[in-house]
This record gives sequence, C-alpha cells and structure tokens, in this order.
Amino acid sequence: MSAGSAAVPAARRRRSLAVLLGVAVLAGAGLGTWATGTWPFARQSYCWGAWEAREGDRVPRVLDETSQDEERSGEQSAPPRKGRRATCSVTLRDTGGSGYDERVEAEVATVPRGSKERRGWLRTYLDADSAPLPDGLPGLVGRTRAVFVLPEECDSADGLPTAVTVQGAGTSPLTASMGTEGQVADLLLSLAGTAARASGCAPDEPFEAGSPLARAGADDGLTAQGGELCRIPGLRFDLDKDDHYDAGVGAVRDDLQTCSVLDTADVRNPVRAALFAAVSRPRLAALFTGVADDRSPGEGWRGTGEVGEEHGLLTATCAGRPTVFFLQLDAYLAAHADPDPRRVFAAAANSVADRLGCPAVAPAS
Repeated sequence: MSAGSAAVPAARRRRSLAVLLGVAVLAGAGLGTWATGTWPFARQSYCWGAWEAREGDRVPRVLDETSQDEERSGEQSAPPRKGRRATCSVTLRDTGGSGYDERVEAEVATVPRGSKERRGWLRTYLDADSAPLPDGLPGLVGRTRAVFVLPEECDSADGLPTAVTVQGAGTSPLTASMGTEGQVADLLLSLAGTAARASGCAPDEPFEAGSPLARAGADDGLTAQGGELCRIPGLRFDLDKDDHYDAGVGAVRDDLQTCSVLDTADVRNPVRAALFAAVSRPRLAALFTGVADDRSPGEGWRGTGEVGEEHGLLTATCAGRPTVFFLQLDAYLAAHADPDPRRVFAAAANSVADRLGCPAVAPAS
C-alpha cells in the first residue's frame, strides 16, 4: 500500500473524531441547559417549582416573556417545612436605562406569635382592597398582596396556622402591582399547593377555584364629621374634612366582612390606620388564634375575647358558626371614636350580627 493511500483513512479518522467531539460538546451544552431549566428544553421555574416563566393571558408581568432590555432572577430559601419559615422572590429588572424593577415576594410561615405583631399582620392581609377567594377557599387576593391559610394539618406544634403570603414590590407604586386579581390568585394557589406538598400536609384535592373571583368592594370616602366607616352602623368617628383618612369597603358576605382605613397625610406613603373584620370562614377565623385570652370581655358580652382602647376581639357563635369580630385602630382614631372605642366596637359588632341574623354579641350601650 502506498503512503498516499494510507494517509486518506487517517485523515478521515481525524475528521470523524472531530465531528464526534463536536456532537459531544453540543450534547453536553444541551444537557447543561436542560439541567438548569432554561431554553430549549424547559421553562425557568421559581419558588420551589411553583411558578414558571411563560407567555399567556394569565401570566403576571414578572413571569411573562422578557424583552432584550430586561432580565429576570429568583431567590429562594430551603423548601417549606412544617413549622419552619420559607421565603422566595422573583425580580424583573430593566437593563435598558430606565432603572425600574418589579418584584414578587412570597413567604410560607406560621402567623406571628405576639398579639401586637399579629394584629399588624392582620391589618395588612385582611385589607379591604383584597377580595375573598371563591368556593370557601381560605384566602384573600388583591393586586399588591394576597394570603392563603394552609389546612389544619399544616399548623405548628403549638396550634398556630401556617399562611402563604404573596406581596408585590418595586421602584414605584405602579410596579408593586402583581397583575390582575386572577393572575395573583393563580400565583397564590400554585404556591399554596407546592408549600403544602413540601410540608407533607397537602389535602387529597388540590387548591382550585372553580367560581369567578369577586372584586373587592368600592371605596367609601371618610370626610364627613361624625361619619360612619364603610356604612357600618355604629362604626363612628368624630372627624372633620381636615383629617386625612380614607376608608374602604371590602367584602360584605355571610362568612367575611372587612372595612379598612388608610392614613393619607403623606400621600406618597399612606399608612394602614384601622381594620374592622367579621370572619366565620373557618381557616380565616383560625388566623386570630391566640390573639386574645379565652374569657369574657365583661358583662353583657356574648362570647370570649378582649376589648381595649385601640383594639377589640370577640369570638361568638353567630348563625350557627363561630364568628370572630375584630377591630384595630391607630391612636388618633381611637381618641376620636364616637362615643369611645369600646362602645364603637360593640355597636359595629352588633350591627354585623344583626345583618347575619343572630342575637346581639355585645352590650347595647
């Protein structure tokens, strides 16, 4: 065999080896891409796999398709475990010079143990801007925040409920919105299901809303002196037109009624000033566990709880169901309750009890 004829197979072998090496490199790159959950094999996922980045009408902006001037990132703690706090977030940043960012922050944790901290937490997540989930699901959804209470099997060892919360944040109030209420509900229910499964306490049936999501009620300006908040008889405060408070009517249902008030003295940073709620949806009512002692507030009160100058909580049977009546006030509203905070709470609780068709739960005067 000549030297020239021997060189041809050797050259072919070298080319074949190069092709095989190239294929191996491409395959390795593809496998690496798949492993990290990016194109072309899978979508990016966040919050322990609860949320995926994708296109669609039900996808909130932070998880929707990005432009070349945007980048998305996510952070997460260890997965949820019963009795332990877990957090995650997704951030969408502009890289084209405008400097905005949109962020969704989520937490899976038992509700705060301290009474003062819990009351502040309740004032945030039972806000009138949030509407209750349909079909009796234990949650509320707004455009900037949402909450879902996991089943009793997910409670802490000392009986505190575990809540899944989702909240929007960003460089402006506009970017704090997470999208439509329907988009936020999808985020919340998907995360709640993931958290319950990871914690080993998921029910047999998934958390799904079959009925349409209702919107929160209309605003109700609080400007008239001596006006009643949220059209609830007895919830009266001696205020005038120079007081910077805005009241909002939330849900008005048999198992949930909410009314909240914002202090808008600083229009760029309004502060939650008051919340009144009547709750009988069982897992939402569990959010009040441990806030007050299990004893009567005094003569004439039907049920157990406590009533102070800036807060009141009463649990009583109403229309055959344990119902929680709750009031939290800032110091200014407490000082201007008409005639005083204790009687304002009593009158408001009685007016809601009457609407529900049950006997008075508080003294008449």
